[in-house]
Amino acid sequence: MYKRILVALDASASAHLALEEALKLAQAVDATLMVACVVSHDLCDLVGGVIGEEAGAAGAHWQLGHVRDLCERGGVSCITQIIDAHGASIPAALMQAAQAFEADLIVMGTHGPRDARRHLIGSVAETILRSSHVPVLTVRDAQRDDEHDAAHAL
Repeated sequence: MYKRILVALDASASAHLALEEALKLAQAVDATLMVACVVSHDLCDLVGGVIGEEAGAAGAHWQLGHVRDLCERGGVSCITQIIDAHGASIPAALMQAAQAFEADLIVMGTHGPRDARRHLIGSVAETILRSSHVPVLTVRDAQRDDEHDAAHAL
């Protein structure tokens, strides 16, 4: 089964739901998690919204500290990493991390189709799904997506 699971984490609810699923799976199969946050230096970070460079790194440090606590309480071996995209795309940075970690599964949140930006540049999850050579488990925040759909139905 899976022994090395990469979890892509951002500030979204779907990413935190994905982390919960990855923790359950890691506990069940005694896998090691690598939880990664990508820090982009673009003004508009596709994963986390509009952020400054320091705010992105500080948020990532806080999130990964929380992840380490969750893993320790759950008895899951965990490696955390902040990945500096260095101008590369976020999916490319995540795929490089998965390869370096020798991940046999990638777990990530997906937001579902949201807006015109997604149609113009594609989503991170979609790009990973199309390019990954290992299985990808995507988790969406169904409640939030349903609320978004209902709000835009009129």
